[in-house]
Amino acid sequence: MDLLPGRTAESFAKWLEEHPGVEVISRDRGVEYIKGATEGAPDADQVADRWHLLKNLRDTMKRLLESKRACLKVAADKTNLTEATAREQKEPSVSNTEKPNEGTETTVTTAEFSDVSTKLTKAEKRRIEGQARRQERFEAVKELHGQGLYIAEIARQLNMDWKTVNRYVQADECPVYPEKQSRRPRKLDPYKEYITERWQSGCHSSTEILHEIRQQGYNGSRSMMMDWVAKTFKPARPSHASLSTKTIVPWSPSRASWLLVSEEDELTEEDKQALERMKQADEKIAEAYHLGQRFSEMVRERQPEALFPWLEDATSSGIDALKQFAKGIKQDLAAVTNALSLPWSNGQTEGQVNRLKLIKRQMYGRANFDLLRRRVLARPLRC
Repeated sequence: MDLLPGRTAESFAKWLEEHPGVEVISRDRGVEYIKGATEGAPDADQVADRWHLLKNLRDTMKRLLESKRACLKVAADKTNLTEATAREQKEPSVSNTEKPNEGTETTVTTAEFSDVSTKLTKAEKRRIEGQARRQERFEAVKELHGQGLYIAEIARQLNMDWKTVNRYVQADECPVYPEKQSRRPRKLDPYKEYITERWQSGCHSSTEILHEIRQQGYNGSRSMMMDWVAKTFKPARPSHASLSTKTIVPWSPSRASWLLVSEEDELTEEDKQALERMKQADEKIAEAYHLGQRFSEMVRERQPEALFPWLEDATSSGIDALKQFAKGIKQDLAAVTNALSLPWSNGQTEGQVNRLKLIKRQMYGRANFDLLRRRVLARPLRC
């Protein structure tokens, strides 16, 4: 129907004033849209989009899990829960020195590669040093907050962003962030297939394989090749002189949060076991799961009568993330109640938004708004 030049409350309110008669506004829970709808069409019924409500819930679970490293680790650890928890307490400084696929266990046996796997790469050293710095700042924030200082004052003293300070204040442990995977191609990438073929054919001599790929044009370092081989392959015949280290890579908060908001029938057996380990490891996670399932069912089944009891339970829980989520729901109570009782949603609009983003990428951001508007509205998506 129309495309606005921006996401500001002013542009939205102006459009509504120019198009009187709007009775229902379905929207997400962004502050600008709330303000624009209220100013531009004060008599219209505002309906919070149900998909966005569930997304807001999952984002809340992610924030909660950012400070629950022990739970993220037991989710990935398929061994005894008591042993995993004890290992987490004894090794608080271990922070993803190996980074294979998320949630897997990697055993690196060093016979010929003993000079590689026992050493840390520069990237791994930087990650460990960065986590150590975060831990120091986390402890400093906790100490100052314990002295009664406000968040703004702590942020000024430590030269930190107040949002980071606030996140540290609410967290029980220093958050550990998942490693960002680099998208840049590496010098070894063109030769990985050849190395794999040679390894599988029975050649386990790193020196010989390195010599062969250098003849093919590889000009990278020896350590790059050795690191990749050590993390990818296991020697066929481990010797008694081999050194084995087992590293449990914690799940990311994003992955683990799905378990807290998904329906039980949608989970695999492995996910169900991981969820059970997380609930046993932390009582707050178990309570958060219970509250999250109640909220998800309430939204999917459209049960407006269940909203107020849920808000009371979430507010009285000892989980700060859910208390903040409940506070936000109360501030947008009318729209959320309408979402649970009225049929309107943002479904068709979200399809148009996806199409809009595709067209913008095709134009490489170099065309003006007039052309973008013509391309979007010329051939609208059919319902």
